[in-house]
Amino acid sequence: MREVYLTIDDSPSPFSKQLGEFLKERDIPALFFCRGDTLEKYEQGAVALAEMDFVLGNHAYSHTRFSEMSYEDCIAEIEKTEKMIESVYKKTEKSQIVKTLRFPHMDRGAGGWIVDYDALPEEHREYVTKLFFDGVRITLDRPSPENVEKKHKIQEYLKREGYVQPFKRVTFPWFKDTEMNEAADCLYTFSTSDWMLLDRHRGKWKYQSMDDLKAKMENDKAFQSQTSRHIVLTHDKPEPEVFPVVSELIDYMLETGVKFVSV
Repeated sequence: MREVYLTIDDSPSPFSKQLGEFLKERDIPALFFCRGDTLEKYEQGAVALAEMDFVLGNHAYSHTRFSEMSYEDCIAEIEKTEKMIESVYKKTEKSQIVKTLRFPHMDRGAGGWIVDYDALPEEHREYVTKLFFDGVRITLDRPSPENVEKKHKIQEYLKREGYVQPFKRVTFPWFKDTEMNEAADCLYTFSTSDWMLLDRHRGKWKYQSMDDLKAKMENDKAFQSQTSRHIVLTHDKPEPEVFPVVSELIDYMLETGVKFVSV
């Protein structure tokens, strides 16, 4: 049986409680990465998630790509959102068990150069590049030296502040033997690409239907593997079409032999 960590970006939304209840009915744990700007609008959704024992993580404040901001502004976004997450937990009887962060758009400060592709072993380079290029909206332009330096400085900051990847037994060689395993922020091993079915994106990207997204799962040899745990990326957004897409994909994973595990 495949074991999966379910991670959900862009929370909270008007549908967060509905998504949380859907997951609780199926006994599925999840890590929800929260944006500060949506926490201001939909804080009760995040409170409901925390009260249902889901873990809340940091997704920065404004969902701006970190390559487009100064180092100081990047840190300010992280810290502002972290204080908001702490405030959510204070409104519940739950404790924040771990500090986690996922960068907006997976932009860790160097744009689409999420990891140093050139430094990857040649046998892993093509797969890891496709993993990110198919999963999030990026281009593969080489970063400036300044952005590479910023990326490293942010990693140093996160480690000082106690941010971690809380995932265990992720043993794919392209993950555990590379920069991905060393990161203080939360990466992933499979993206559902659910965002491509948003009304504002539908038809503009590679995957254009639910059948396409299911086929993506079926055809990904790594995702079909039982030798490693998986870190799966999905979304929670204010658009009403998101919940039906995400819930169907989660049910499909259950039907095809996935066991969801806690961080």
